[in-house]
Amino acid sequence: MNRNIIGISTVQFGVLVAVQAVTSMIVYVPAAKIADRIGRKPFVIITFLFFALFPIAVVLSTGFLSLVAAFVIGGLREIGEPARKAMIVDFALPEFRGRMVGLYYFARSISITPSALIGGLLWRISPAVPFVTAGVIGVIGMLVFAATVEEQYAS
Repeated sequence: MNRNIIGISTVQFGVLVAVQAVTSMIVYVPAAKIADRIGRKPFVIITFLFFALFPIAVVLSTGFLSLVAAFVIGGLREIGEPARKAMIVDFALPEFRGRMVGLYYFARSISITPSALIGGLLWRISPAVPFVTAGVIGVIGMLVFAATVEEQYAS
C-alpha cells in the first residue's frame, strides 16, 4: 500500500528536511539572544505553538509548495529551544546541570516512546488523525505552560 499521500519524491522530501534545518539554524541564535533580553516564556510559548502548528500544516498541505511552508513552520519550532533548555538547567546547581539535561532527555524519551504505536494505530483510522491529534495535544500543552509557568521561573 502506498502511504505517500501527496506524491512527493525522496529528493523533494530531502529538500523539505533541508528547508526545516536551514530555518532552524537561521532563528536559533538570534532568538536565544532576544529571549535573554526580554524573557524566555514568550519564546517557549511560540515554540510550543509551532510544535502544534507543524503537524496541522503538514496534514493541510496539498502539494510541494504548501509542504515547504509547513516545513518552514517545522523549522520555527526551534525559536524557543535555547530558552526552554535554559529553563531546564537553571533549576539545577551548576555542578549538576549536565546530569539535569541527561535526566530531561531520558524522561522525555521514555514518555514519548508509546507515541509511535499510538500514531500507527491512529493512522489506521485515517492518515490525518495522528497529525490532528498531535496538533491538538500541542495546543493543550502550550496553553497549560502559558497558564501555569510564571515569568520569574521562565527567565
